[in-house]
Amino acid sequence: MEHIYSLIKKIFYGIIASGSIFTRWVLFIMAFIMLYDVVMRYVFNLPTFWAQETCEYMMVFLTFIGLAETQKQKAHIRMDYLYARFPEKMRKGLNLFFHFLVALFAILIFFSSFKMTLLALQYGCKSNSLMETPLFLMYAIIPVGMILLLMQSIIDIVKSIKSLLD
Repeated sequence: MEHIYSLIKKIFYGIIASGSIFTRWVLFIMAFIMLYDVVMRYVFNLPTFWAQETCEYMMVFLTFIGLAETQKQKAHIRMDYLYARFPEKMRKGLNLFFHFLVALFAILIFFSSFKMTLLALQYGCKSNSLMETPLFLMYAIIPVGMILLLMQSIIDIVKSIKSLLD
């Protein structure tokens, strides 16, 4: 059983790490696009029509794909004032409870965003800009991010259960 868990954990961490590396590249490209747009707009007086929308979609990508890495590093905002005053066993129980809540959140958002993505694909929805980007591509970022967050939450749940049993 331990061997299966470590294999699944290694696969999940590999997928999450790939998403993390990809977000770093997207952030680099987004910064370059913003710089290009600023130079074109204010130096050459030739504003671009595509840069702002592209950066907005990249920001959505960074937010949702980066959730799992943020969860892995325990970098989400949380209130430690009361938490630090609880006994160790209670903190471990709270960690397990909160990891279940994150997993539930990821599942609920996954299903609703997946439905939204399918509807956008079915009806051929496009953005109201000159680019006319197919919205299902942008909406698909959300369920992918939720799957990554769910994978990290499963790892955290198993870790919390192990720490409670120790």
